[in-house]
Amino acid sequence: MSKSKGPQRVGIMRVVTSEDHAFLKHHQRMIQAEHPALTFETRCLPDQPNGIHDAATLSHAQSQIETLASDWGHQLNGLIVSCAADPGLKKLKEILSVPVVGAGEACCEIALTHGSRIGVIGIGADAPPVFHAWLDDRLICYRQPNGVTCTHDIHTEEGKIAIIAAIQELKAENVDAVALACTGMATTDVAALVALYTNMPVINPVLATGEIMARCLAVH
Repeated sequence: MSKSKGPQRVGIMRVVTSEDHAFLKHHQRMIQAEHPALTFETRCLPDQPNGIHDAATLSHAQSQIETLASDWGHQLNGLIVSCAADPGLKKLKEILSVPVVGAGEACCEIALTHGSRIGVIGIGADAPPVFHAWLDDRLICYRQPNGVTCTHDIHTEEGKIAIIAAIQELKAENVDAVALACTGMATTDVAALVALYTNMPVINPVLATGEIMARCLAVH
């Protein structure tokens, strides 16, 4: 697909299944506001009602991710996988001829521009492997907010309180920035949620994908 004619068309793959179009397009709206020169389209996996939050849901999603990307990729100038675990990312980079950006790697890349002591919060028992791979010994500590085990928990009042507590724990570890290892936390806007409690940079993985994709396509 030519990248010299017309607007740059970027796909956003959501890994949680939903028929709520306003919800599905929330990440698209966030990135579009920062990068108006790009055109976006959002699609979601067909059979992933609770997103990806453990080994079983990751395994179940893999074939869906490859099928959706294969059917869709030829229409795009770039593809964003809007999941901080970067599921299927390596394979997608092999099979697609356009830039593919994962929320995990993008979040790490932006976090490292703020320093070398990075704290991470997410919904699993440990940070996704991509965070360990990218950050290595610069990943100072990881926290899973109490009671937050899947994307739906993030949007509850109890989940929000637990996220604030986890951020405060990371602050006590003197980290330079906090990387959010779940794109659901972007939907809740954790950065705004914790603004009253810390002035540390909190890296939104969804916005990070937009920044990295804009660089890949040389669009600002």
